[in-house]
Amino acid sequence: MNQWTVGAVRITRIVESHGPWDGTILMPDATPENVHRERDWLYPTFCDDAGRLRMSIHAFLVESQRTRIIVDTCVGNDKLRPQPEWNKLRLPFLDDLEKIGCPRESIDRVVCTHLHVDHVGWNTMLRDRAGRSWSTTGIGSRTRCGWNRPRGTRPAISRSASRRRGTTRSSPAT
Repeated sequence: MNQWTVGAVRITRIVESHGPWDGTILMPDATPENVHRERDWLYPTFCDDAGRLRMSIHAFLVESQRTRIIVDTCVGNDKLRPQPEWNKLRLPFLDDLEKIGCPRESIDRVVCTHLHVDHVGWNTMLRDRAGRSWSTTGIGSRTRCGWNRPRGTRPAISRSASRRRGTTRSSPAT
């Protein structure tokens, strides 16, 4: 875990996993052969002897003005992934958040920089070991997200969606 303070903002790096992995998981041209060609500047910090890239999957916890924001939610547990390194993980990410005094329920917002699997994994979690029940993790559950809409406007909600959520167009968003 790394931590930085910038003015009144505290930023904490929370590592879900790290290690040397096949670089083609993220970059098709990062084969061991190509990595070895660049070994003079990659080794030992960015690759290992076998030509695998040293990578870190992590989130950033940003805390300021009594608000907690998680930037990117890693790969997540129990997900079926084509990459063996990321398939059906069982990692202590949520426990690690709790250990630093930040249980998942205390997160106010989530920012996903983009929607690749290694940035959205903890947005949902498996609720039963049989693998039939998925739900939101509860991270950032007290806020609503809206992208590409003018500041101060509300996203359109259909009447059926409003009824399911127990809201109407005149009621405040929850």
